[in-house]
Amino acid sequence: MFLETQVNTISKTREGYSLFLSNGVNIAAKAVLVASGFQLFDAAKKEEYGYGVYDHVITNADLEAWMNGNKDKRVPRSPKAIGFVHCVGSRDLKAGNSQCSKVCCMTAVKQAIEMKEQFSNAEVYCFYMDLRLFGKKYEDFYINAQRDFGVHFIRGRVSEVSETIDGRVQVKAEDTLLGKPLKIQLDLLVLMAGMSCNPQVQGLAKQAKLEIDSDGFLKSEDNIYNIIGSDRPGIFYAGACTGTKTVPETVAEARAAALAIHNYLNE
Repeated sequence: MFLETQVNTISKTREGYSLFLSNGVNIAAKAVLVASGFQLFDAAKKEEYGYGVYDHVITNADLEAWMNGNKDKRVPRSPKAIGFVHCVGSRDLKAGNSQCSKVCCMTAVKQAIEMKEQFSNAEVYCFYMDLRLFGKKYEDFYINAQRDFGVHFIRGRVSEVSETIDGRVQVKAEDTLLGKPLKIQLDLLVLMAGMSCNPQVQGLAKQAKLEIDSDGFLKSEDNIYNIIGSDRPGIFYAGACTGTKTVPETVAEARAAALAIHNYLNE
């Protein structure tokens, strides 16, 4: 096992594949499993949200790091109002990603509850287009967020984010259920950045002659019955290298890929 090591080149051989690593090691393999994951969407590309510009605008990854002990001055000590913006960089043709990231809605609900647990007097808002809660009991989790924790869910895109004189974040949006515009001042705005394809795999895909799908991820042999298979013999996929995935999906694909490789090597 080599940690923090990149695959510089991959080439087809008579017996399988030759992989040259960044640490100078060359590996001969009969089968290759690609599990290159994803890259978090760069929220700064959505300039209207002010990430990297305004002091109290962060991403879901930033908030998760803060919850795990990373000191981040952008998170106020005693916020009175917190907002979450769903689908930042997902389902967005202008951002170059029309796909749903699958995990953002549930992550927003989870983080909204966690912030209410830490700051019980704070008002927490979630701005969403529609909620896509994949998984058993996820809908119950969403209902609990409203009923037990008082999280406000506002259906409508955020159109503009600005900063007030006193350093707060002002959000303009439209509540499409009530049919009226909203203007809310927040102490913290969290952008739910979605999944993008890992650009580092593009070069290797070209070397190994692997097909890239229209969304930039690696293209499976078939998205229904053989999502772990590639169009090249001996190369298999698992996880978010072929598209946005949840953790259960990734684990299931990893198991399926391991079995497929076992069968391939024993043919």
